[in-house]
Amino acid sequence: MSPRGVPVDPAERAGRILDAAARLLLRYGHDRTTINDIAREAGVAKGSVYAHWRSRDRLFLALLRREQAVLLTQIMERLNAAGRPADLELLLAESVRAYQRSPLVTAVLTRDTEILGGLARAAAEEGRPTGGITELLVTLRADGLVRTDRTLAEQVTVLSTVYLGYFVTAPLMPDEFRVADDAVPGLVAEAIWRALERPEPLAPDEVTAMDRAVRDHVVRALAGAEERLHAALTTEETA
Repeated sequence: MSPRGVPVDPAERAGRILDAAARLLLRYGHDRTTINDIAREAGVAKGSVYAHWRSRDRLFLALLRREQAVLLTQIMERLNAAGRPADLELLLAESVRAYQRSPLVTAVLTRDTEILGGLARAAAEEGRPTGGITELLVTLRADGLVRTDRTLAEQVTVLSTVYLGYFVTAPLMPDEFRVADDAVPGLVAEAIWRALERPEPLAPDEVTAMDRAVRDHVVRALAGAEERLHAALTTEETA
């Protein structure tokens, strides 16, 4: 119950707390954001925060899990709206686009300790929002849908360097070399795909196989993210 005797929806309250934590993390960073600050920003009592999460880092981890699930949902929606079979290039482009809209998940990707503190490494190791693209590459290599004259390690190196490189270097780029944000997803995806695509065009049945592999990959990643989110949103009172 609220102080005025109005029933409180725990899910709605948890959402407000997470929204407040997100704003404060981006504004002040991990070390300067306290439970008191979050409770005040969310308009709830400090005890209400602890009713959901017994520590600040558990709250922050729940927030990151929520952001990861939202990001993967956006990617799936964009794949469905593309009006064409999904492929690795499209997945990479939509993944970059989703990251651009999610500074907190980007902080996980780049292990930004100013925003996330010690959680930066823990969150990155727990499960990347892209759902482990290496697993998808293994599948595509096994099915002959990408080139195999390079080793998996070499391909992962190229993919990671180009993909992560954009998010790391973008804030450092001189103004004369800045590219419009909406042009970046296609540029990054094309650069990676050119390094991974095989010389021969995919046959129609292979296009279908690629589409299925990419969509299955995102579905599995989203299911895992939602499972972790559900566990993180279970209140300490009922855990």
